[in-house]
Amino acid sequence: MATITLYKKNGKNYSYHFRTCVARDDAGKQIVRSTSWKIPDGMSPSKAERAAKAAAGQWEKTMRREYEESLLNHGPAPTELASLSTRPTEFAAFTEQIWFPDCVEDGSRKPSTVEFYRSVTRIVVEYFRGHDIADLTITDLKAFFTYLRTEYRSPQGKPIGDVTIRHCYCVLVQVFQYAMELELIIKNPMSKISCPKLTRKKVNALSQEDASRFISLLPALELEFRCMLYLMITTGVRRGELLGLQWRDIHFDTLVIEVRRSVMKTKAHGIEVSTPKTANSIREVPLMPFVAEELKQLRSAAADDHLLFPADDAGLLPRDPGAVTHRVKRFMETHGLPDMSPHDLRHTCATLLLSSGADIKSVQEILGHTDASTTLNFYVSTDMTRMKSAANGLAAALNL
Repeated sequence: MATITLYKKNGKNYSYHFRTCVARDDAGKQIVRSTSWKIPDGMSPSKAERAAKAAAGQWEKTMRREYEESLLNHGPAPTELASLSTRPTEFAAFTEQIWFPDCVEDGSRKPSTVEFYRSVTRIVVEYFRGHDIADLTITDLKAFFTYLRTEYRSPQGKPIGDVTIRHCYCVLVQVFQYAMELELIIKNPMSKISCPKLTRKKVNALSQEDASRFISLLPALELEFRCMLYLMITTGVRRGELLGLQWRDIHFDTLVIEVRRSVMKTKAHGIEVSTPKTANSIREVPLMPFVAEELKQLRSAAADDHLLFPADDAGLLPRDPGAVTHRVKRFMETHGLPDMSPHDLRHTCATLLLSSGADIKSVQEILGHTDASTTLNFYVSTDMTRMKSAANGLAAALNL
């Protein structure tokens, strides 16, 4: 008799999942079939349960008949059948038990990336739980993206952003693609769905006036925190990159900083030192002479392999990145400055460089972006003053 499991969505009964064994292979393993049955709108729980049992009984008979007909027409393929029958085809089970371990937790990604995938996958899985992966249609998938844009709320009660919606799209593409590779489905339904567009948002950055006031407040701070803030706003390093700096990375003679590692914190691994975000994030950035003098005061007798901003007196234990964010935000609030995070100070560095006349390629290299288009999309904007200046430049070139 088929196993019937009730699944809920948003606290309400949503569907039933049917699972049955149609036979056993040569090794004695079950050959399983499964599907989902969505509860019709307006049907009471008691009627839905009775209807589901009736539907499950009819479906089970159909599955057994189709399997027997397949054996008569094509003959058994014991090894292949055994392999496929042991793989779950219910969407959540396949995603969590097969795709995620095989394609995400395969050792090729950083712990922080795996944790990010897990948070996005959770959104996708909870919506499609109870559905058989082979039964999901283009209509079902489009309804999911409508749900994300109109109804979904984060655990904090906030609407979902365009970037997260796009990440959900990418997860679905990968899940269905892997199901195709394992021959659980014939084609990827996501191929008919366009990638969600991103709404370009203005980056958070200090204005020229606020940046000048920010700098004026730093001399009054204790030396270590002062050096942190100087480095963030003048070099554009990421928070984790800042905390991963060792004294061997600071070249006082050439006024260059080497960015070679990054500190991150994940639930699974805690605080650890790893490589930076991308290959292009491993880079050299210029160090301002004034900031170099501040760092010389900070160094004291620290060894080359000691961290600039450690969590211990020995200089080897990395600091919690979250603690740095909280400290920066408290500083901004205390002094009546806009609410800014360490990453916003990175944005500030980029916008100030560009407004001071730096070329795109140089800013790209300083920030460690993979290509200049990222720098352009994030930081370059136009206003009437700049457009008039460009037009006047063209007029001068043409002697008009």
